[in-house]
Amino acid sequence: MAEFTSSEYEQELLLSNVLGHSDWLSLDRGTMLLAEVIPKFSARVGFPESRMEDFFVHVQNHLTLINISANLVEHLLALNYPLYYLTNMSNAFFETLNDNHPFIGEFKGGIVSANELLIKPEPEIFELLCQRYKLKPEECLFIDDNAQNIAIARELGFESVQFVPNEACVRQIMDKL
Repeated sequence: MAEFTSSEYEQELLLSNVLGHSDWLSLDRGTMLLAEVIPKFSARVGFPESRMEDFFVHVQNHLTLINISANLVEHLLALNYPLYYLTNMSNAFFETLNDNHPFIGEFKGGIVSANELLIKPEPEIFELLCQRYKLKPEECLFIDDNAQNIAIARELGFESVQFVPNEACVRQIMDKL
């Protein structure tokens, strides 16, 4: 946020009225497209549409990997674990992430929420992942940073770890495999 604007007022506007707004979830769910949300967000925060478009480009271009996460994924891939992603993300954001980080293509598959009109923590998105890839929850380890997603996954029978970017969490994950 600070790289986009140095104004604390604008940062708060963007956090509460864009990133923290229910329309952002609609974007992740795929029920709204960027072309629809940009004018809405622009009007809501009082930015010209061109500036709101710049903000979205900025966010897309600043989707960065957490090193410890990337190292964990690379390690698990090297050990031949079949990896699947389950992400709440708009198509445009996922395409950018995928273009910038080719290792995503090494996953066995995955679900992008916007493609399915579903979103975590809805049980249906977990069930779709299992159905599509013939997975059994009790044979899977679900890793996510969101406590609600972890709770639902556990209710559905997944072994789960709430991700925290530290070595203790990585050890916990490795111990469960």
